[in-house]
Amino acid sequence: MTHIDSVTRRPYRSDLRAQQADSTRERILDATVRVMAAGIASISIPGVAREAGVSIPTVYRHFGTKSDLLAAVYPHLARRAGIAEVTAPGSISAFRDLVRSLFDRLGSLDDLARAAMASPAASEARRITMPDRLALGRRSIEAIAPELDAEERDRIARLMVILTASASLRLWRDQFDASSEEVGDDVEWILRALIAAAKRHPR
Repeated sequence: MTHIDSVTRRPYRSDLRAQQADSTRERILDATVRVMAAGIASISIPGVAREAGVSIPTVYRHFGTKSDLLAAVYPHLARRAGIAEVTAPGSISAFRDLVRSLFDRLGSLDDLARAAMASPAASEARRITMPDRLALGRRSIEAIAPELDAEERDRIARLMVILTASASLRLWRDQFDASSEEVGDDVEWILRALIAAAKRHPR
């Protein structure tokens, strides 16, 4: 009878394999951005796999579903623009500073990323990521104005999402030729006015 030592084995981890997996994931996301920028109304996994030069199962290995893939697009673009992971601002001035940072970074996106964000397929990605964005807005307004009731906070959270949307920030930049300071000040004024109005006229 052979005696087998019960040695605790450490899970095998290869730094090279991890780097290759990260590289493949980035390649797939870059391909998704290119497909979106081409103006296609709806993204398909086979189309992304073809553009990335990988197999369909490889895409699914990195992103379990099409929704998972699309949910990763905006964080990917944010990283490319140098935007760190956004946390819920706990004050109006922190929200103003976040808007200024987003506005500045939006200007650093390349033409391909801008085309992808303005594409028909981007609306699908926005719909998928909206619950997370709304949850971030809710956490922010709960910290900023906890005295408001849940319905008022929800309404303001929805407006916070609209104010920080890339389309809104582009409008300030392209139509009003606004600076990041002006945009931040405008958003701060809007948020203060909304909170004051909710306090004056509670439901």
